[in-house]
Amino acid sequence: MQDTQTTLNTYYEVISKDPKYRFEMGYVKETNTGVFIPSSIDIVRQAFSHLINSEIMDPEQPFLDAGCGDGRIVALAASLGIPAWGIESDEELVALSKQNLINLRKLSVLSSTPALIHRGNFAAASTYQSLDRPFRDFGTVYNYTNNHEQIGEMIAMHSQPGTVYILYSGDEQTEEFPGLNLLEELTLTDQTGRDIVDLELDHAFVRVYGKS
Repeated sequence: MQDTQTTLNTYYEVISKDPKYRFEMGYVKETNTGVFIPSSIDIVRQAFSHLINSEIMDPEQPFLDAGCGDGRIVALAASLGIPAWGIESDEELVALSKQNLINLRKLSVLSSTPALIHRGNFAAASTYQSLDRPFRDFGTVYNYTNNHEQIGEMIAMHSQPGTVYILYSGDEQTEEFPGLNLLEELTLTDQTGRDIVDLELDHAFVRVYGKS
């Protein structure tokens, strides 16, 4: 498992510095629904490990990355055996994330665990109709503070009790979502020792909410 995680980290570190994959703003991209800034894979891995071990996050439940960017968190979840879906509105990022998942399967980072990318607006009901999977099916939802209020409201209104909402943030202020309870507030640091790319955070807050 450690070798798999090292390969995953190395893969995304390489492409984020490769001129072929960089955008006008570097490895950051403004889209029609927000700004793509990559999450630290290591920070999210630490959070997932803690939440699974604490039995807060069920690794057998479908996982949704709402605004999946380059697909790294979908890949991380799938590498841990969690069936994962990513929704992204930007056509260029969708193409990149799909190619990344193909490459990672060739590198044996991903095996038979579902890891799928879908183009659409993650805050729109029509997206889940075209995905052919109801929003309420997802047991864990992840977001990097982009339209996070809308996702929180969707979980409160449509998700099943016990659904977990993981919010990755660089803001010290704790967000509140009506209908959701704050379960955990983690302050984590990237422990890989690698160079941080552009606006990526090496120190982040991971807040975990649950629907009762």
